[in-house]
Amino acid sequence: MKKYQVAIIGGGPAGYTAAEKAGKAGLSVILFEKRALGGVCLNDGCIPTKTLLYSAKLYDTFKEAKRFALEVNDFSYDFKKIMSRKNKVVRKLVLGIKAKMQEAGVTVIEGEAQLIDQNTISCNQETFGFENLIICTGSETFIPPIKGIENIDYWTHEEALSTKEQPKSLIIVGGGVIGMEFASFYNSLG
Repeated sequence: MKKYQVAIIGGGPAGYTAAEKAGKAGLSVILFEKRALGGVCLNDGCIPTKTLLYSAKLYDTFKEAKRFALEVNDFSYDFKKIMSRKNKVVRKLVLGIKAKMQEAGVTVIEGEAQLIDQNTISCNQETFGFENLIICTGSETFIPPIKGIENIDYWTHEEALSTKEQPKSLIIVGGGVIGMEFASFYNSLG
């Protein structure tokens, strides 16, 4: 069983930043991430929604071009290409985090970690020893207890980010940051 000075569960901004700092300080570090490095912010939240919003902002700018004495004729958008661009941006940033981990000497394990005892973690049927543990497990999608929701098809932010087809109509429940960003994005696209 390989032993590390620092074990980190969760590869979001808190986890990968801690891993990079500890690795650069000369500590042996292992980082466990069950989905994708970058966490919710990079993969399912801030970054992809901002990428979509930038496309929508440019589209809105073209719609208002005459106000600025500009002629912009025959413009449109391609929803699939907007979503594809978002995916490319996310992939590039995830690869950047992987490169940072490698440069810092951090061992990254993809899989769901389980604590065995105060100094042992199991992941992918292997065990790893550690001296210090940092838990950065982030957030999970919350489905509100709305009566009847179990009887309909609904999206969370994950489906909204992974769809390849633009919906004809959409109702957004929740006025948090991500809900407002999707409202703005889909409103701009009509």
